[in-house]
Amino acid sequence: MKLPNPRRIYERARWLRSDGKPNFRAVIHEREPELRSLIIPKVPVASPQTPLLKCLEEMHSQSFRATVIVKAGEVAGLLTFHDVADYIGGGSRFRIVVERYGGNIYKVFSIPSQELMSRNVVYVKVSDTLEKVLELMVSQGFGLIPVLDPSGGLAGVVTEGSIVKAFSGRIGKKPVSEVMTKTVITAIEDSTLHEIFRLMVSMGVRRIPLLSKDNRLTGVITWRGLVDLIGSHKIFELVSSGLVQDLLKLRAVDFVDSEVLIVEPTTPLEVLIRDMFEKNLDYAIVVEDETLRGIVTERDIMYSILTS
Repeated sequence: MKLPNPRRIYERARWLRSDGKPNFRAVIHEREPELRSLIIPKVPVASPQTPLLKCLEEMHSQSFRATVIVKAGEVAGLLTFHDVADYIGGGSRFRIVVERYGGNIYKVFSIPSQELMSRNVVYVKVSDTLEKVLELMVSQGFGLIPVLDPSGGLAGVVTEGSIVKAFSGRIGKKPVSEVMTKTVITAIEDSTLHEIFRLMVSMGVRRIPLLSKDNRLTGVITWRGLVDLIGSHKIFELVSSGLVQDLLKLRAVDFVDSEVLIVEPTTPLEVLIRDMFEKNLDYAIVVEDETLRGIVTERDIMYSILTS
């Protein structure tokens, strides 16, 4: 059973009005850019029959957390990192791995994308407003929304990151402590990949800080590192048995991000954003006195900018 995500519950309570709409109207109306200027046009695209491994190869090469599935020129589905994590060992679809493929790692990644993709894709049109995009992102928890051109084809996607970049001129000097999420989903440094996949799927998060026995930050394992593990084919070198079950036994700490942005609660938001852009990261860890205090993601920053 999927557990409630405390982060999403907190966001809805903090950023939605009583009518369920995001409280962004005043700011958006001051400067509402054409949606086209927010679109990321180059994203991984595949057909419903494309093998999962091929999708992950593209996600790895483009450093993107999803693949848009297109059939006959129209968006048919969306394959996200969480769909993959659910299948590989984090959720109910892991039974396909065991029952159909016997855990054979080569067969497991040959599954067609259409069997794992989300079919009820929420999308917007190029002519829609940013306010509509934000309403979908906040009320339904989406971080990525496909955008259709006038002919119904895929124009690209709008993400939290593309919105942050468009409104980066509004970034103020407020401290990170006013923006960060204090309720951080963490795991112990001895966690296995199986435990990490399950935690990511059940809690709906893409980044998990690993802590030592004395609660020191050991590293951060993220969607990017796990996509790279598979998409780069490194997975086939590490799992000599050829069984997914042995992949899931590997220690998560061995796959933490090579570069982690660590800031203090007093760090100005504008400094944080500058460093995130320079390092091409979508999050930062907040530490004070060697103790984890919070995490800041593009979504946190988007909220801060649009409600400031």
